[in-house]
Amino acid sequence: MEIQLFRSHDIRFRRSLVSQAMLEQLATSLALYYRQVVQVSSVILARDGRLGGQAFQQALLCACTQAGLDVHLEPNPIGTCQFYYHCLTRKESGGLMITASHNPGEYLGLKLVGRNLEMITMGGGPEGGLEKIRSLFGENRSITRAGKVGQVYVADTLASYIAYSTNLAGIGEGELQGLSIVCDFLHGSFGSAVTRALQCSGVEVTSLHLLSDGTFPAGDPNPGMPDSLSDARAYLEKHPVPLLLAYDGDGDRMDVIFEGRQLPPSFVMLIISTYLLSLEDPASNPLILFDVKASPVVLAAMAQQKKKYGIVQNGHAIIKRIMQENGYLSAVEESAHYFYQFPCSIADAASKRYATENTLFFTLLLLKAYAHDPLRFKAMRMLQDSFFRVREWSVQIKETGRMQSLLRSVSACMQGLGAQRVTETEEGRTLGATLYRKGLGRGDTPLQGPWFQVFERLSESEDNLLRYEILASDEQLGLSIQDLLTSQISEFSQTT
Repeated sequence: MEIQLFRSHDIRFRRSLVSQAMLEQLATSLALYYRQVVQVSSVILARDGRLGGQAFQQALLCACTQAGLDVHLEPNPIGTCQFYYHCLTRKESGGLMITASHNPGEYLGLKLVGRNLEMITMGGGPEGGLEKIRSLFGENRSITRAGKVGQVYVADTLASYIAYSTNLAGIGEGELQGLSIVCDFLHGSFGSAVTRALQCSGVEVTSLHLLSDGTFPAGDPNPGMPDSLSDARAYLEKHPVPLLLAYDGDGDRMDVIFEGRQLPPSFVMLIISTYLLSLEDPASNPLILFDVKASPVVLAAMAQQKKKYGIVQNGHAIIKRIMQENGYLSAVEESAHYFYQFPCSIADAASKRYATENTLFFTLLLLKAYAHDPLRFKAMRMLQDSFFRVREWSVQIKETGRMQSLLRSVSACMQGLGAQRVTETEEGRTLGATLYRKGLGRGDTPLQGPWFQVFERLSESEDNLLRYEILASDEQLGLSIQDLLTSQISEFSQTT
């Protein structure tokens, strides 16, 4: 049976299907790639708390040092955003983070970073990134020692990471004093950093499932799965507080639960955008990117507040690249990932900045907004309730011909209703999806009258899977659009 190791954006696999010999072969391929192709002299090596991560880290440590690479080693489980911070402090190094993010516990994987925090993906990075690594793996190359063995430098970046994030967010002494929140870490690897940072900032935080445990006894480390937050919701019933923050297995995702319901990430960004922009020189003309699935009511609100925004396709590496190339300030994905142009030095305003992720920074910024204006969160809830949403569902179609036929049929149906078909941004960048929009202008005027938006996208992570989501100005219109779509796809297998 062929085992798929190399994905579009990272390396990810079921641990039980990969032998120790294969792990060592993969480690060798990665060490050769960083030494010979990326041509760095050192790498940062870190892991989260997944089962098998320690053995994989040891294999990578041996391979990298044998290849002559110095290794800056994070020996204990950390979150991916702390890893990115470490990479920010050593921009000329490569970086390897052992994690499978929000996937179930039987998965293991790796996120790869090149010089200057460049994400290494399939087709992205020196000589095609993962394409080249896959080629090296297939050749079953071995390391021929030439020169010295690399040195190992044991790192501990927790304190400096917390200090950096707190200072950048501009949290003054006692500014968050009196706040009481609940955090659920789902036994991932980010609990220690967040809990310590919040306590140092004066927050009374209750940390659920704090200890890193690769068996994930509370459920999959995915806060988007209702069962995974059942313990947290049970706790809130007995100890009610308005705000619950939930993090995935490696802590690069933050779900915000306000008064018992998720506040969509685009709405969270709308709240904190004022505080983000306050950190910038207005003359820099900062712009914030929103996920292609973001609600038009959020974009209209941004326009009414005279804040510059754009829309962008999904994909962490793609978003970071677009931000870096164009100097965009920040971005948000509806999968609860947040991005920002992080400076290498807070003290030096002119220091080079890099587009990456730091969920602790965004956590602190969110709590700053909550401390200053808690009613703003209630206003976001009212805005969220001002339109109707049919949550994303999937359609499984195995035959390419039938898939293309369905896409044409849906397009004709939507355009027959007067909807505009949009596949690119105003700047000409692909959205990686199709939007069918009616009753929506450019977003710079208040929404008036009936409107709807249908999101359509072919999955990049799963073959033959088509995804849909509907937003509409009211329930009746939204359900009528859903009925039309259902009639088009009723013969195919569908899942929520």
